[in-house]
Amino acid sequence: MNHSWRKVLASFLVLVLIAVLGMSCGDDEEEGVVTIRLGEITDLTGPGSPAVITLHYALEDMVKYYNENGLIPGVKLDIISWDNKYDPSREIPGYEWVKGKGADIIIVVIPSSGPVLKPSADRDKIPIASLSAHRDTFDPPGWVFNMSNSADMHVKTLMKWIVENHWEDPGTRPKFGLAGWDENMIRAIEDAMEEYSQDHPDEVDYVDTVVVPFGSQTWGGEVERLKDCDYIGAIGFPMAKFIEAFQLRGHDATFIDPSAGAASYRGFFVDLIGWEALDGTLTSNSAPFWSDDTPVIDLARELLDTYRPGQKEEVIWAGLAYCGGVHNLIYTFEILKNAIEEVGAENFDGQAFYDAAVEYTLGGPLFEGYYPEWGFTETKRYMVDHLLVQEFNAEAEDIVTVSDGWLPLILD
Repeated sequence: MNHSWRKVLASFLVLVLIAVLGMSCGDDEEEGVVTIRLGEITDLTGPGSPAVITLHYALEDMVKYYNENGLIPGVKLDIISWDNKYDPSREIPGYEWVKGKGADIIIVVIPSSGPVLKPSADRDKIPIASLSAHRDTFDPPGWVFNMSNSADMHVKTLMKWIVENHWEDPGTRPKFGLAGWDENMIRAIEDAMEEYSQDHPDEVDYVDTVVVPFGSQTWGGEVERLKDCDYIGAIGFPMAKFIEAFQLRGHDATFIDPSAGAASYRGFFVDLIGWEALDGTLTSNSAPFWSDDTPVIDLARELLDTYRPGQKEEVIWAGLAYCGGVHNLIYTFEILKNAIEEVGAENFDGQAFYDAAVEYTLGGPLFEGYYPEWGFTETKRYMVDHLLVQEFNAEAEDIVTVSDGWLPLILD
């Protein structure tokens, strides 16, 4: 069936206009109920929006779900949204804007948001729940709590899994390369890939990293520098155009994405270059996909049935962002719930969230089969200690998990 991410984008334009005009989604505060405002800084109209819009839907629906079911007694959640357009220069203005609107907690989506906003959050003691993750927010530990783990943390685990489970020419070393926009996340992944190749010279060869200016969609001579690679790493939005350019020149490789970006852009990528071009692409994620049988995926489907029955097909087709967003938002909302239970709704502030976060670990029926050590401490600022390897499968026209369960991160 042919789907289009553009339908999702078009259906959201009115909500974007409302957001940028500063109107929140809540009603007047009810008597005896404390409103807690969630400031959202995200990409609603920039290059990340084909995936990120559905993550915004997840936030809206989780707020409705918690409010309507009274899951945090005495509290009504409200959203204040800022469109950063995937533009780093709009991060600080966005932070100041949602803070000025009374945000008690700030939720960010783009990996680069956390490092930019960390100094402000640490200064103002406003907790940031980052639904993606970036290593630059880990040390020193502060007020940015990453609800997943970062792409560069995935690389070594993914490379090891490929050598042991995917590479089909024993006795030879697979050649790895990397392509992407010139940004700090690519450089962090590059460092990790080079480190793994240096530490395991008998297992893998690292060929090169090629980059184009941030925002570019044109690939030229860079493609030729990676033509002999067996595996090529790429991240998110620019990945599809690189795959297209690489294959048009007659080259062949398995593409890998350690950032969950490929899965998040599933619908956009397939509409752009087709299933055959993407077949076999590997992506490592810190959340299950729609094709996985887990209670969290069941909850995501329930939310769509309840709040977006007319959009359900398009949202699922878009990719990981909605179900992955639900996955990571549960951590955020449960930390908030724990904080309220500890101090009371009327006494809630950023410090209460911080104190609950550093003590949070997984538990409960939603996370059967997960690892109870997932969580934060006084010094640990990423939530998830494992990953899943998933694959684009053209025959099934789906993304399927191919690793044997969760794989522990290799961090050294």
